[in-house]
Amino acid sequence: MCSPLSGRILFNMKRILSPLKLLAGAGLILLLLISCAVGEKSLEPAGFYEEYEDAPAPMEASRSADMMKAESEAPPASSGTGGADISTGSDRSEPAPDRKRVYNGSAGLVVEEPVRTRRQLEELSTASGGYVESSYRDYLVLRIPAERFDEIFRRILAMGTVSYQQVDTWDVTDQYQDTQARLKTAEETRRRLYILLEKSTDPKERTRILREIGRLTEEIESIRQQLQILDSRIAFSRITVELIPRLADDYRQAGIPFPWIANLNPLYPASSTLKASVRLEPGDAFAVFTKVDIYAAEDARGTSITVSTVENTPRGDGAFWQKALLHHLGDYYAAAEGRSLRFGDKELPGVEFLSKDREPFRYFAGVVVDGKRLHVVEIFSPDGEKDFAHLYRKLEEGGLR
Repeated sequence: MCSPLSGRILFNMKRILSPLKLLAGAGLILLLLISCAVGEKSLEPAGFYEEYEDAPAPMEASRSADMMKAESEAPPASSGTGGADISTGSDRSEPAPDRKRVYNGSAGLVVEEPVRTRRQLEELSTASGGYVESSYRDYLVLRIPAERFDEIFRRILAMGTVSYQQVDTWDVTDQYQDTQARLKTAEETRRRLYILLEKSTDPKERTRILREIGRLTEEIESIRQQLQILDSRIAFSRITVELIPRLADDYRQAGIPFPWIANLNPLYPASSTLKASVRLEPGDAFAVFTKVDIYAAEDARGTSITVSTVENTPRGDGAFWQKALLHHLGDYYAAAEGRSLRFGDKELPGVEFLSKDREPFRYFAGVVVDGKRLHVVEIFSPDGEKDFAHLYRKLEEGGLR
């Protein structure tokens, strides 16, 4: 269904144009209807089609017939709504498409010789057809072909004494299909704008069309990038391994009285559940995993944002938990700096860390206090030079309820 803005535009076109112009402008009306199919991420900029009410009538008439013919021959655009069936036609005899899933594994291994175990893990990932995504002092991030995830994860757990383990499976089928549908619609809309451009001889109108083509081109590149991220995460599962020397088996748990801080892993969310509604748009470079139990977003370079929920035990305010993060985790990092941020209208106190690795990672952990719960916001980048300032601004523009 079109937005109220689209309805007003159509109404104005009917009211202002004469019957002859209305017939001649049918191509533009059809183009507007196509752009409505994009759903929540509409491809029509405010005011663009409204300006076409003033387009010269002779030019409208000269392109109308050709545009209507081109549109009648074009394939139908798919809906961009979540979970929609994007198949065309009425034939339902074809088998349902394979489900697209993302697998994430995380484990802490207590080992006798961390250096030797690290080398074994690197060799295992390569031999399985995968690769080492990141390597840090205490952590290793492996990417493994999805079809071998269970086998490789079992072999990894056998390399030491398991301190903790977790596996999350995210079904992204609907999200993947929605993204494909958005891409198809955007590409088809751009193609039709090119047809309009070829027909147009008015400089002002050509400028408007070119501006919209440019905007759509940026949108298409952004959608393609999101698909590439999803393709990568579907094809290669991620396994995060923390290597804990046996002599330091309880080096964190013994000194930290708060379990969620003791178990905080910069490469994995604090919890697998979220007890809040998150509104956050990190930018076109990020793919947001919409059908998972927490908020999770990731870009092509490995920067990730997660929001999850833990218990506020013992009951503390934001200042208390910020001090706890600094006090208990500061010594494990090369740098730790307190940050007083906002998540929409909520306070978000936290700490930004820089690891001690030769090629360090950057990590932020903060909390929104919600009575008996803490909503933990985490940002991770494998690049220690990464500036989180623009992501902090995105948090301020967002919201959490």
